[in-house]
Amino acid sequence: MPFIHPRPSLAPIFLLALALSTPGIAAPAKPYVRHVETRAAVDVRTDSDHTTVVAPRARVRVHASPRTQVDVTYAADAWTSASVDIRTAATGVVRELRNEGTAGVSHTRGRGRFGVSYRLSHEPDYLANGVSGGGELDLADRTITLSLRLAGSYDVVGRAGDSVFKAPVLAGGALLGAAFVLTRTTLLQLTYELRGALGYQASPYRFVGVGGDGSCLDPAAVCLPETHPDRRSRHALGARVRQALGKHLSLGAGYRRYLDSWRLRSHTIAADLSAAPTGRSLLSLEYRGYFQSGAYFYRARYLGPPSTGYVTRDRELSSMFTHRLALAAHQRWALRRGAVEVGGRVGGTLLGYDEFVGLDRVKALELTLLFGGEF
Repeated sequence: MPFIHPRPSLAPIFLLALALSTPGIAAPAKPYVRHVETRAAVDVRTDSDHTTVVAPRARVRVHASPRTQVDVTYAADAWTSASVDIRTAATGVVRELRNEGTAGVSHTRGRGRFGVSYRLSHEPDYLANGVSGGGELDLADRTITLSLRLAGSYDVVGRAGDSVFKAPVLAGGALLGAAFVLTRTTLLQLTYELRGALGYQASPYRFVGVGGDGSCLDPAAVCLPETHPDRRSRHALGARVRQALGKHLSLGAGYRRYLDSWRLRSHTIAADLSAAPTGRSLLSLEYRGYFQSGAYFYRARYLGPPSTGYVTRDRELSSMFTHRLALAAHQRWALRRGAVEVGGRVGGTLLGYDEFVGLDRVKALELTLLFGGEF
């Protein structure tokens, strides 16, 4: 699959900005009315490495009771690529479709909230099953929120045209979080994430040239199938802060430090300036920077048999960086019974690879459209 950075949902940003910019008003008690929320969005990404991804998704949330919600989500990735990875493998244009469905339920009880979900993802050469669950607990008059999320998955990697090749991957992880209302205008969130994977973690389609320029197109190279370690543990520490700058303006910033057992290290910084001019609209200017060292067994060129026993042409394991700038807008209209909303984001990303033969820079254009309603 192409390298795609995750995009945060517009809705949480919208709600957070409003929470910091709108004075608290005690709402009169109303009888509960069962209602439904719907969200639909489509992401489109195209880059200079001849890869295009179209990713629609839709979610339905049913508020079954004042304390219980049921969510059903569908997502898909349709991508077409003739990237350098494919060209150096002497393969033509590749097209693939991934379908994913998720179902979950959440419940509120007292000062706590908890929920569970199941995810099934399928593409012609990959089957993924995942279960997750967790909860949150409000303390100190809701000025502190502690959270815990656990997840596990069992995936099966296949290879198109080869019915015999089946490689399992078992993974799991935990996310610990703490959010603090420091003042009426300042929020702080701290997180720690631990993940691990056991099983096949290479690409069955990727081959590595040993003794040449790093690709299998060099006649001097001996071509070997990509081989990665079958164990990987990951750790990440994160911090996010949001500060209101006035009634309608807020500033957010974040930092994430990542390291894993493959000796890959990364730093992520993020910032956004958000304005809520009408109380039901949001405009945001967002920046994200990512800086990564390479895995210990990655080489731009393998001049001979590797001492580690592992070889890779995965550019995501090389030393790299990304810079992303985006502009987002969101508008919500209240109806007599419910509400509707629309949103969008347009952004550009520059990816740089310091030691990947055949590619050093990729420019990407990204577009997101969002539609939703509550009835």
